Amino acid sequence: MRKKSTPKVKIKNLPRFITFSFMSLILIVMITMSLFFLMTKMVEVFNAQRLALQTSSSSNSTENNTPKAANTPTTANSKQEANATATSPKNTDPLETIKSRLRSGDTDGIKVVFLTFDDGPTEHTGEVLDILNEYDAKATFFTTLHDGENAKAMYRQIVADGNTLANHTSSHDYSLYNNPEAFYADVDQLDQYQKQVTGQTETSHVFRFPGGSSNANETCVQGIVKRGWNYSDWNVSSGDGSSDPPLKDVVAQTIIGGCRSHDVSVVLCHAELKPETRAALPTIIETLQSEGYTFLPMESDYTYPRQLEV
Repeated sequence: MRKKSTPKVKIKNLPRFITFSFMSLILIVMITMSLFFLMTKMVEVFNAQRLALQTSSSSNSTENNTPKAANTPTTANSKQEANATATSPKNTDPLETIKSRLRSGDTDGIKVVFLTFDDGPTEHTGEVLDILNEYDAKATFFTTLHDGENAKAMYRQIVADGNTLANHTSSHDYSLYNNPEAFYADVDQLDQYQKQVTGQTETSHVFRFPGGSSNANETCVQGIVKRGWNYSDWNVSSGDGSSDPPLKDVVAQTIIGGCRSHDVSVVLCHAELKPETRAALPTIIETLQSEGYTFLPMESDYTYPRQLEV
């Protein structure tokens, strides 16, 4: 019996098959290489980001551990600003510079005026305060003891406006110089009254003897100093203390001329009582300010002109 032979399969499209297979292989290789290249780039990017994060973390750690002194400005402008700050005075207020000179006694050419008003307050004290405020000038009010709501309001306003509320005794009684203990009690009475009215725990401790220290005596003057007061007379007088005071133009020229003769002027006047003196104040202040004078309130640690030294 004859075996049947298996028929051979003929691939009619063999060349096309081989071409397709070859192209598929090439495509697979290209895809594989692309994937490999992409993976490589991703790894490089990842490593770069990780390195950047590590560097940033290290830099922050170094800055946090650096002492504050290391934060000194490094630019030229910053260094100049730092040097300017280091060398500039802490307080640049020109009034503080003047006050420091007054305390040290360095008064050559300083051009300071202490306007002082005696025997108030009165119903005209508010007018004087308004004039001072208009010119941004300060003064010292040597008051006696005055009761009543208006007087109390003026005591308070003198302090509130930045002026010095000073002591001129309660009664302005010259006869008390003959009884020093009664004189000290009279001074203390006004001191306590001023505290009560203004609410201050301490008063200025600036004092003026009625009539000036030349009308007092060494015992009273020494007693005042021992009790912690600094007393002041004057070196410029308005001349308005008489019963027939001069007119405003005369008052103005008298005070202006007197102040031009001193580095530090203490002006005696009674503007709260004398209308001509009040009327002269604007001319006095405006003229002297234009010439470089500064109007200050008195303080207890300055040196003032005195008729009687002890």
